[in-house]
Amino acid sequence: MVKSGKRKFVKKEKAKVHLKVSHKTLLPKGQNVTDTNFKVRKIVLHGQLKERGEHEILSKGNLNIKELLSRLNHHNMWQRQSGLEGLIDLVASYPPQTMAVHLSSFLEAASRLTLDCEADIRKLAVKLLSSILTAVDEEQIAPSFEIVIRYLACAMSHINSAVRETSLNVLDVLITKNPKLTAIHCQTVVLPGFLDLISSKLSDTTSRKLTVQINEHTTTSVWRLKVLNSLRSLLSAIVKNTSLGSENSSNLNRTVNWKDSCRLYVPLYNSISLKAGPLDFNILQKAEKNSSTTEIQNYTASLMPLLIDTFIEVAPSKRENKNNSEISLQTASILKCILDIILLLWKIFQNSDNPSEMMSWFSINYGPKICQTFISTGFPYITLNSGGRTPDKVKKHKTDTDVVLDLFGDSTVQSDIKCSKQNIDLCLIYFLLSKYKILPVPVKIISLYINNSLNSYKSIDHQSFVVLMHCLETVSDNNDLIKPKDSFDLNSVVEKLVNIHNEMVITDGRHRHEKTKLVFNFLCSITSKTHLKIADEVEEFGSWLTLLPEFLCQRKVPYHLAKALSNVSRYNLPQFTKSLNMLKPALLNNVDIVADNKADKINGQTLLKDMMYTQCDWEREIGLIN
Repeated sequence: MVKSGKRKFVKKEKAKVHLKVSHKTLLPKGQNVTDTNFKVRKIVLHGQLKERGEHEILSKGNLNIKELLSRLNHHNMWQRQSGLEGLIDLVASYPPQTMAVHLSSFLEAASRLTLDCEADIRKLAVKLLSSILTAVDEEQIAPSFEIVIRYLACAMSHINSAVRETSLNVLDVLITKNPKLTAIHCQTVVLPGFLDLISSKLSDTTSRKLTVQINEHTTTSVWRLKVLNSLRSLLSAIVKNTSLGSENSSNLNRTVNWKDSCRLYVPLYNSISLKAGPLDFNILQKAEKNSSTTEIQNYTASLMPLLIDTFIEVAPSKRENKNNSEISLQTASILKCILDIILLLWKIFQNSDNPSEMMSWFSINYGPKICQTFISTGFPYITLNSGGRTPDKVKKHKTDTDVVLDLFGDSTVQSDIKCSKQNIDLCLIYFLLSKYKILPVPVKIISLYINNSLNSYKSIDHQSFVVLMHCLETVSDNNDLIKPKDSFDLNSVVEKLVNIHNEMVITDGRHRHEKTKLVFNFLCSITSKTHLKIADEVEEFGSWLTLLPEFLCQRKVPYHLAKALSNVSRYNLPQFTKSLNMLKPALLNNVDIVADNKADKINGQTLLKDMMYTQCDWEREIGLIN
C-alpha cells in the first residue's frame, strides 16, 4: 500500500514536460563575449547620509522633533511608543525655551494619545503631559491649554472604559501641575462629564440614575470612588482659584514706607493680569440663562441625588443584624469624598452672586435628606478592620482595599479608624444647614460628639481639628442653636476650651503649635460676640481674660498673638482692660514683635501701640449710664 503511493508520484513526475538543453545550437565563434556596455546608478540612503547640525535638538536615538512627532502618527504601536519616549527625553534634557515653537504640537500629541487603544501608549502620553506641564511656565501653556481640555472631555465620554479611567489620571495631573488654568477651563466643559461617568439621564426628564460599571478589574463602588475623588480635587481647585481672585481684588490698597534719605518711588499701577472675556453676540438672550448662579444650581440639583444614592448603596442596611455605625474602609472613603464635595459646594455658594439665596435653597431642598441619610442611621461612624494591603506575590490585580490605600495613603487611612474627619464634617454640615432650615435631627446628638472630641483632642489630627474649630465658630454665630434650653451648650464648650488652652500653654507658651493657635484664636473671637455674655456667665473664661495680657510680657511676642489680643482690646471688656492697664509700664520697654516679614512686624508694633492708648467710656465712668 505504501509503494503504490510512491509509484503514483513518480508517474506524475515523468509525465511533466522536461526542458532539455540543446547541445547542437551553440553560439558562433566571437559572439560568446560578455557585453559591458551598461549604465550604473548610485543607490542613495537618505536616512544614513543626513548631517545633523551642532545646535539641533536630538533625542537619545538621534532623532529630531519632527521625526519624533511623525512617529506618533504611525500605525505601529512600537513606533508610537518610541516617539513618546523620545519626546519625554527631550523635555527632560533641554530647557523649555528651546521647544517653545513646538509646545502646542507637544500638547496636542500627548492629549490625543491619551485616547489610544493601547494602555502603554496612554500611560506614556500622561507621563509626557506631566513632564511638559512641570517644565513649562503657566503663561506659555495658557494659549494651548484649551486643546488639552477638549481632548480630556473626549476621553471622559469615550466608549472604552479604560480610556475613561485614564481621563481621571489626566485630570489629576492637570490639577497638580496647573490648578489655576484647570479651574478656569474645566468649569463648563469637564464638570458635566463627571455626571456621565457614574450615571445616565432618564428619558424625557432632567433627573439621573446611577449606572453599573462593567469591568473585570474594578468594581462599581471603586469606580465611583475614583470619580468622586477626582471631582473633589477639581472643586477644591475651583474654590481656591475663586478665593485667590477675591483676595487679590480686596488687597488693592498698599502701604508705602519711605525714608528721608532715599528717593521715593510710588507704583502707580497694580500688576494684575487682565483676563480675556468672550464676546456675547446673542444680546436678546436673558441674563438669567447665562448666570453662573443658575449653572451651579442646576449642576447641584443633578449631583446631590447621585451622591445620596451612592452612599445608600454601600452603607450597611438595617436588615443586617449589625451595628449601622460600623462601615468598611471603602464606604468610609466614599463618605469622605461625598462630605468634602458638599462642603466645597457650600464654599462655591458663599462666593456666588447671591450667597444667601443659594445657601437657603440648598438647605431647604437637601438639608432633611442629608440628615436622614448620613446622621440618623449610623452617626458617629467607625471603620472596620480592613486587614491592610494584599502582598504583591499573592494578588494578580489590585483589590478594593489597595485602591483605597493608593488614593488616600496608608498612614492617613490607618490613623483615622474612628472616622473623626467624616464625623466632624457631618457636624459642620449640620450647623451650616441649621442656619436656614430646622432639621429633623436633634442638636444633642451633635453636641455630645463634639464634647467627646474635645475630651480626646490629642488624638485628633490637625485637619480634623481645624474643622472642629470651624464647627464651634459656626455655632457661636447661630443664636437659634444656643438660646433654647434643649440646644447646644456653648458655655460648657468654652469652659472646656479654656482648660485645654491652659494645658497647652504649659508646653507651648509662645503658641507655636497649630492646635494652640486655633484654640487661642477661637477664644479671642468669642469676645467679639458680646450679646452672648460668656465673660459674665462662664467664670473660667473671665479668669482667662484677666490673665490674657500676661502673654505680652514675654521678651518676644509672635505677630499672630499680638493681632488676636488687639482684637480683644477693642471690646473694652473689664476683665481684660484692668489687667492690661496694670501691666502697661512693663509692656512698653520689653516687647519685641516676632513676625515672618518686615510688614507684619511694623503692623504688630502699631497694634501694640494702639492697645496702650485706650479710650474710656466717660458716660459710664461718671455714672450717666449703667
